[in-house]
Amino acid sequence: MIAVLQTISIGILGFFLIYCVATVTLLAMSLREISWFARGQEPTRTHPGQLAHRPSVSLVTPAYNEETLIVQSANAFLASDYAPLEVVVVDDGSHDETFARLEQAFDLVPLPLRGFTALKTAPIRSVSISRTDPRLRVVRKENGGRSDAINAGISIGRGELVVIVDADSLLEPDAITRSVRPFEVHPDTCMAAGGGIRVANGSRIVGGRVVTPGVSGRGGIGATQVLEYLRGFYATRIAWSEMNGLLIISGAFGVFRRDLLVGLGGFSSATLGEDMEMTMRIHHRLRPQWKDARVEFVPDAVCWTEAPATLGGLRNQRVRWHAGLLDNLRMHWRMLGRPRYGAAGTFAMPYLVLFEALEPIVEVVGFAIVITLLILGAANWTYLVAFFLVALLTGEVLSATALLIEEIGFRRYRAKDLARLTAWGIVEAVWFRPVLAWWRLKATALALVGRRPGWGVIPRGDAILEEPAEMVAPLTR
Repeated sequence: MIAVLQTISIGILGFFLIYCVATVTLLAMSLREISWFARGQEPTRTHPGQLAHRPSVSLVTPAYNEETLIVQSANAFLASDYAPLEVVVVDDGSHDETFARLEQAFDLVPLPLRGFTALKTAPIRSVSISRTDPRLRVVRKENGGRSDAINAGISIGRGELVVIVDADSLLEPDAITRSVRPFEVHPDTCMAAGGGIRVANGSRIVGGRVVTPGVSGRGGIGATQVLEYLRGFYATRIAWSEMNGLLIISGAFGVFRRDLLVGLGGFSSATLGEDMEMTMRIHHRLRPQWKDARVEFVPDAVCWTEAPATLGGLRNQRVRWHAGLLDNLRMHWRMLGRPRYGAAGTFAMPYLVLFEALEPIVEVVGFAIVITLLILGAANWTYLVAFFLVALLTGEVLSATALLIEEIGFRRYRAKDLARLTAWGIVEAVWFRPVLAWWRLKATALALVGRRPGWGVIPRGDAILEEPAEMVAPLTR
C-alpha cells in the first residue's frame, strides 16, 4: 500500500514538473512579445490612419436586473472614441426597472418589429431607439439566458463587427478602437479578438471610468484575483495568441465578425462557458479548411470588471467557470492533439485538459497522499520538499512574471499596490490554491453526475464610485 502511494506521488511530482516547464515556456513567450509591444513593434499597433477600412461596430450588452448601473454603463459605452458605433442593450426579461431607467434617461421610442431575426431567440417584445442619441437601441425580450440575449443583440445590430460587453463592465474610452485594430490590419483572416480584463476592486471610478487603478485592501481576495487576472490574460494569452492557439475570448469583452457569428448559429446555451465555446467552435469549424483564420488577443484594449468580494461569491463563480470548461472540452474533444487545428489542437487543447481540467484532481490527490504518508510515518522527506518547492516556486514565478509584464507593458499600478500584490502572491499557494483546487474538484464531481451549478448571487467588490464631474480626469497610468 505504502509503495503504491509513493509511486503515485512520484508521478504527481512529474506532472507538476511538466506543468512548470510548459507554463514557464508560455511566460517566456509572453514576456518577449510584451517587450516588443512596449517598443511599438507589434504589427497590430499600426496606426489606424494608415488602414484602408474602418469597420462599423455594434456593441451588444446583455442586461438582467441591472437597474442600478445600466444608465451609467450605457453612457460609458456611448462615450467610446470609436466610430461608427451603435450600442444595443438587451433587456433579457428583467424583473426590476432596467428598461424604465433606460427609457427615462434616453427618451426611448419604439421601432417596428421585423418578422424574423438572423438568429433564433426567445420572443422579442420590443425594439426601441433613443431620441437623444440615435446610436442607442434597447431590445426587450423574454428571458432566455445570457447566450440568448447576446444572439438577440447580434440579430438587431447592423455593424460588421460585434463587441460583446457585460452590462457591469467598464470599457476604457479607446478600448474598442484598440480591439478592432487586428480586423483592420488583417481584414481577411482575423475572426475574433479579445481584450484584457482587469479587476476594478479597490479602484476609483468616476462616471463609469476607472480613473485611478488600485488593489483592494480588504483581505487577500481582491488582491489575489488581480494577480490571477494578470497571469491569465497577460502571462499566457499573449503567448497563445502569438501561436494562434487562443481558445477563449472573455465574455466580459470580446469582438467578433458578425457574419461569422450568424453563420455559426450564434452563441450556445448548452454550456455555462459560451465565450470559450464560441472561440473553440471558430477553431473547430474553420481551421481545417482555413489555416490562416486567426483569433487574437489585444493586451492594450482594457475592460474593467468588479470581481467577487467574498469567498462564497468567488466559489460560485469558479465552480461555474470550471463546469463551463468541462462542457466545452466535451463538445470539442475532437480537436485534441490533431495538427489540422494548428496550435489550438496540438498544444492548447492538451494544455487545457492536463493543466486546467485534470490539475485540480491531481493536486487534491497529491495533498491527500502526502498527508496519508505523513500519518503512516512513511513520508520521503526529499520528495516532500521537492513537491512543495515545485508547487510554491511555480506560483511565485507565475506571479512575478505577470507583474513584470504589467510593469514593462502598462504600468497601471502604484508602488504600494505592487507591494501588496507581491505580498499576497507569496502566500497564495498556502491558502488560495488548495481552496481553488477543491472548488474545481467539486465542479468536476457535479459534471460527472450530470448536474450543472447555477449562476448564484455574486457580491461585488469595493471599488470607489463617484458621480461624474464636468470633466473626467484621464486614466492614471
